[in-house]
Amino acid sequence: MVKRADRLTNSFYNNRCLRRSISTLETRWDENRPSVCEIFRRYGDKIGFWGGIFVVGRVGLGMRGRFSLRDDMVYSMPVHFSGRAFEPVAAEYGDMTCVRLSFETDPEVLLNYLPGCFELVEPRVDVQYASCRDVKWMSGGDYRLLQVTVPARYVGEREVITGDYALVVWEDKACPIIGGREEDGVPKLFAQIASERHVGDHWFTSAAYESCQFCSLDFWGGERISDEDLAGMNREGRVNLFGWRYIPNLGGPGGALSQPTLYPQRVSFRSAQRGMGLVSWTKIGFERHPVQWRIIDALADMPVLGWRGALMTWGSAVLEVGSSRAL
Repeated sequence: MVKRADRLTNSFYNNRCLRRSISTLETRWDENRPSVCEIFRRYGDKIGFWGGIFVVGRVGLGMRGRFSLRDDMVYSMPVHFSGRAFEPVAAEYGDMTCVRLSFETDPEVLLNYLPGCFELVEPRVDVQYASCRDVKWMSGGDYRLLQVTVPARYVGEREVITGDYALVVWEDKACPIIGGREEDGVPKLFAQIASERHVGDHWFTSAAYESCQFCSLDFWGGERISDEDLAGMNREGRVNLFGWRYIPNLGGPGGALSQPTLYPQRVSFRSAQRGMGLVSWTKIGFERHPVQWRIIDALADMPVLGWRGALMTWGSAVLEVGSSRAL
């Protein structure tokens, strides 16, 4: 034990950085070379041993970090690993298969979910399923979504914009959810969304949480849309998607950030067909879905006063991420 202590004492004195650092802590250095035990008795609160290196200073205390946010950079959480120059990018989706169903409902019900800076254009609910493939920012990857929107008009002090207000958007992968929520204010949530399947002209899909299905969507194909009508759809391919970006306060009520947002998009159709559709909601209750059950129940309770038809499309889309903004 004595020899081991002597070796450790010598390692202290052979470490020039440590010797200089200790000498700055006490102006008089004991020429008798105190033992390692004496060194730790005197300076133990200032000496640490990290990865085979002796470190002088209060380890973990008073050692300031070097990371700081720059105003000319764009960050995403966790911010300390990110930071890039802003570029007005556009997210390209090379291959999309979509089914959209519309139904008329009670306007008094919809107004309960529409913020005061928006006007309801018509008492209609649009439910859309989309299978997104060849997504460029995901290295050609894919994901699926199910979104519920209402036609709305933003009426601000300086501008009036007509578009679609998103009540909720479910997606089956984390990356598009994270970006769409914090960066663009789209009310995105996670769900397990099945790929579209079909038997003949009957197409169908569903959404679930922990294997508890809460939505099913069916489409029965009918008339193919002519090239002339398809060209007209492409001329009107711009979509103004509205959202509401909200970050709650920590430890109390209220919001640290609360604002309406605009997320412009462009769609292009290769082919499409009209048909008949049906969407069904299943209440699954608090026990099976403690976080989202109120959303599902509200949609299930929404009265269907009449179906407005259904549309299935094949095409592509561009999400104008660089043009999204707060309203």
